[in-house]
Amino acid sequence: MQLRQLEYFLAIWESGSFSAAATRLYLTQPSLSQQIRILEKELGAELLERGRHGVTLTPAGRAFLPRAQRVVQAAQDAKDSVRQVVEGREGDVHVLTVRSVASGVLPPSAARWHSLFPTTVLRLHDFSHRRDLEEAVRGGQGDIAVGPRPSAWEGPAVSLGHEEMVVVGPNAYEVGTAADPSELASADWVLYEPEQGMSEVVDWIAGRLGFVPRAVARTGQVSAALQFAIEGIGMAVAPKNAVPDAWSKHARRIGSGVFRELVAFSRQHPSQLAEQYRDMLTSTDLPLTAGADLPPDALCC
Repeated sequence: MQLRQLEYFLAIWESGSFSAAATRLYLTQPSLSQQIRILEKELGAELLERGRHGVTLTPAGRAFLPRAQRVVQAAQDAKDSVRQVVEGREGDVHVLTVRSVASGVLPPSAARWHSLFPTTVLRLHDFSHRRDLEEAVRGGQGDIAVGPRPSAWEGPAVSLGHEEMVVVGPNAYEVGTAADPSELASADWVLYEPEQGMSEVVDWIAGRLGFVPRAVARTGQVSAALQFAIEGIGMAVAPKNAVPDAWSKHARRIGSGVFRELVAFSRQHPSQLAEQYRDMLTSTDLPLTAGADLPPDALCC
């Protein structure tokens, strides 16, 4: 039994005759009749009776009709659902990212996405380290990734801007104040566990300024590091966009500024829906800095 045979059967019943159905289906009447005979042979019963006033359903045809309608409708619904995904009107978008970006950069974009595509679902999967993020994308997970620019990446990658790294402590300062390198060298530090990607950022900054941070606490969470720093346990480094507004006066620039580029990347050309999400990111006012005017020595990791 083939789907087209069910469609032919329904067309004959809806049109009222074989000739009208053949015209509607762009078939010859003998071809249509042959397909119905094949269907009836497989079912072991006649479905249609020819009469002076057109065709009527046999008892077997009456039993078969609603089931054939459900099958054809289910097939059409399946086609429509795929078309809606392809056209970006429905479906899920699986976005992979690192935790600091998930909390500091993407929430405004998620709100805008929901307003533009309310029938879709945005599924966010976050990783502690950029290395784990890249491995997941290479392994075929997700539709698109947002994070630090991966090294030697062969797939498409679109720059979204640069996030600034700041140092946070218990004291409040004027906006734009920079931390003195000698102060950072002598301070106690809240550091990150090695599996947290921000640990590489702190190591890069310390190496650039020429000191080894003295650890008094370690954590795998940016939010916990910020809380420890505000409480006076030690200095902490975090993306500026991850610092809550209430704590913004506790954040200072590191020298003339330290920035990390963020990109939207995928293993291959993204699906229609994922591409729309990427395009929306590039047109959204994200809490990032354009990289055109940044000196090369200000770019980390």
